[in-house]
Amino acid sequence: MENLTILGAFFTALIISLVSIPSIVAVAKQKELCEKGGGRRLHEGVIPTLGGCAIFAGLTISMLLFCKGVVGSEFVFGLAAAVIMLFFIGIKDDILLIAPLTKLFGQIFAATLLVVFGDVRITSLGGIFGFYELPYLLSLLLSVFLIITCINAYNLIDGVDGLAGLLSVTAVGVFSVWFYLEGVYSVAVVGVSFIGAVLGFLRYNMFSKKNKIFMGDTGSMIVGLICATMALRFMQYNAMEEVSDYLNPIQYAPFVALTFMIVPLYDVVRVMFIRYILHRPIMQPDNHHIHYRLKSLGFTHKQIDFWLVTFNALFAVFSWWISQHLSFLRLVLVEFLVLMFFFHIPQAIITKRKEKQRGENK
Repeated sequence: MENLTILGAFFTALIISLVSIPSIVAVAKQKELCEKGGGRRLHEGVIPTLGGCAIFAGLTISMLLFCKGVVGSEFVFGLAAAVIMLFFIGIKDDILLIAPLTKLFGQIFAATLLVVFGDVRITSLGGIFGFYELPYLLSLLLSVFLIITCINAYNLIDGVDGLAGLLSVTAVGVFSVWFYLEGVYSVAVVGVSFIGAVLGFLRYNMFSKKNKIFMGDTGSMIVGLICATMALRFMQYNAMEEVSDYLNPIQYAPFVALTFMIVPLYDVVRVMFIRYILHRPIMQPDNHHIHYRLKSLGFTHKQIDFWLVTFNALFAVFSWWISQHLSFLRLVLVEFLVLMFFFHIPQAIITKRKEKQRGENK
């Protein structure tokens, strides 16, 4: 029965997304709700930006239909409220544009809905720095902060065809498999509903010329919210001693969960740090993101997707493995060095090329 529910949720979301996008593209072009290429945009032509509507429809309808009656699905109502809230914020921003501060307040409200009414939050640090169970208020604040960070990380990494979608599908896919194997079907249903909706979107985003579409802020914010939700539930279940008979607790689960989303999370932290060092506004767009660096080296969109998604997946597996063998401080040090090396390579090549060009021009 659970297998049929999982399959039903996936294919329902996939079909809704696939069927709705051509109509969304037609309306967007008719109403001129499109994004022009050029400047910081890494695409050419005029492309509709309302793909998030299809992701929203596929995800919401599917998870509400198939989570009904599944044990442990109470959190879905809080999640649905947060998704709907982000949908209205995102659709307004994609059509009319809204102030960054207004968008941030909306994200905080949506995150609070999920944490308070869905009880989706960090309950324990899993032994990191010797801390385990957290007080409720601290748990709430940390959870809201993580959700907002994920929302904006995926929003900012969405600069190349398919990148945000593929990174999120990879992360949510790993979480969903873990929850399915451990018998937590309510979370698995949410995961496969999301995967189906995003795969339907990627079909047009990456492989269609006639109906090509971007997910826009509507889609990228929902993507970040679902990734954060899966990570928080992963942390929660690894901290539940009463179900440890059938679960396989993972050491430093909060840290391991974040590594499933390491590329967007590390990239946003790195870019914010660079802007701070250069005395530039933290929220001001620039070309320091990793996908811009790779694009300037001549990588195509699909090549950027391949390298970043592959690195994200390998890093997560590596993190999962070494977390069982190292102390937390050594784990952080090793992984930080790996990240520094990987993210520094494109910038080092670009700098070397510029120096060579200067030498040739003298």
